Formats: sequence, C-alpha cells, structure tokens
Amino acid sequence: MIKYCFENKCVDIPVDALAPSKQLPVNVKISQKYKQIVLSVRALGLVEPVVICFKDSGKIIKILDGHLRVEALRELNIPTAPCIISPDEESYTYNKHVNRLSVIQEQKMLRKAVEAGVPSEMLSAALGITPAILTARFRLLDGICEEVVALLADKHVPRALFEVLKKMKPARQLEVINIMTTLNRFTRKFALSMLQGSSAEQLVNYKNSKMEKRDHKASIERLEREMAAVQIDTEKLIEDYGGNNLKLVIIKSHINKILDNAKVLHWLMDNNSEFLTQLKKLSEIRSL
Repeated sequence: MIKYCFENKCVDIPVDALAPSKQLPVNVKISQKYKQIVLSVRALGLVEPVVICFKDSGKIIKILDGHLRVEALRELNIPTAPCIISPDEESYTYNKHVNRLSVIQEQKMLRKAVEAGVPSEMLSAALGITPAILTARFRLLDGICEEVVALLADKHVPRALFEVLKKMKPARQLEVINIMTTLNRFTRKFALSMLQGSSAEQLVNYKNSKMEKRDHKASIERLEREMAAVQIDTEKLIEDYGGNNLKLVIIKSHINKILDNAKVLHWLMDNNSEFLTQLKKLSEIRSL
C-alpha cells in the first residue's frame, strides 16, 4: 500500500509558531532569490505552501521546506502561512526533485501568462523587474532560428548568449550551438569568440557591420585561446576520473557494510533518518 508523504490539504499556521530546522546565512536577505520571493509574495501572495512537521506531540512546528518564504512573510507582516504537513521529519522534500526552468521555458511561460490575460504590470512586480526588462524577455527569441531554440529548450544558458546569436545568420547560429553543446560550454564570452571568428557572410547586416573592418587575426587568436582552455579542462577531468571512480567504489563498499549492520541501521533510523537517506542515495550511485 502506498503511503502519502504529506497531508492532502493546506492548513494556515501562525508564522511566529514556525521553528526553523536549519540556520539561514546571515546575508540571505540581500540575495536576489530572497528579494524575488518577497516581491512575488507582495504581488501574488504565497504561491507554494510551506512544508512542516510536528515534533514533541505538536509542541514544536518545524519547517522542513520554505525557510525563505517564511522570512518573507515575516518581513511583510503577514500573520499566517499556508502549510502542508509531513508525518515524518524528512528534509528530502519534493523541491529537491524539481527541474528548474530554463531561460527558454521561462520565456514561453511568460508569453502564455500574458496571452491568458495576466497584466504585464503584475508579472513585472512578481518577478521584481521593470516592464521594459519584461518586454525584452518577451523578445528574447526574436531572430533565433527554430532549430537553435529546440536545442537550447532544456539547457540553462545565460540570456546574454541570445543577443550574441542574433548577430549571426541561422546556419551559423546552429553551427555555434552544436559546438557549444559538444564542449558543454554555454557562455557569452565563448559565443563572442565564435562571433568574432565568423566570416562577414555569416553575419546579419554584415555590410554595415564593424566586424568587416576588424582585424580577424586577433579574433581567431582569442578563439584559439578559448578552445585551448576547454581542452585543458577536459584533459584534467579525464585524468581525475579514474582516481575519483576508484574512491567512489571504496566509499560505496564501506557504506554498504555499514548499512548491512542491523544495529547501525536501527540506530540511524531512530536517531538520524536524514543521514540514513543520504547514505542510501550514495550506495545507489552507479558511476560518476
């Protein structure tokens, strides 16, 4: 029989009654992520509930997931937080299984939100950006060929990369992205090197481009330096792989011996289930 990990409904809990399960960094409130959460809560309310569990017969309500959301609620003087209850103190929450949105996926969702009637002002307020920046994000893929969009759909790349790609013709865009995918190097600096190594015919509006007047020798040298750096990084990874893989085998063997010991296993289950979860994850790793 399948056991639910959480209750099937949200409950409102006073924010002051929620106890943290970990200490947040001192400078967390100046981070961009925290500021974005505050702006989102102010504009839309709390979208994702806090995950909690009850300890000591309900005397302590511990936060398992959502520490930053709770801090944002305190800052905005919101007295209660919608929470979902976990029967166990399991810190490995569903958030650890989430694949974060890529830049292209975010752009498509923004478009769908506007098409569904969500005001641009509300979106910009929730994201903590100006309407001008939001408009620029809507136009992120203008001038990018469909094949490149498909290749980058699930990859986390910087937005600045697309501004560089727009200066190239579709065939060159696809060629550059294929090289980046092979090397697994999606940086603006590397894209600029590829741009400067492009011929005039591969660029958009190349007749009016300053690229035609530049010294291509310096551009090619810069590209060669980038490629050399990538090659050095790759060789270092290859050299370290064998040793790291051996260490992994030894560590896994030791962990399996620990988990095979019934006394140790029962002690971990009773006293530190979080360590037990992490040890099981390590024992299931097949390779690097």
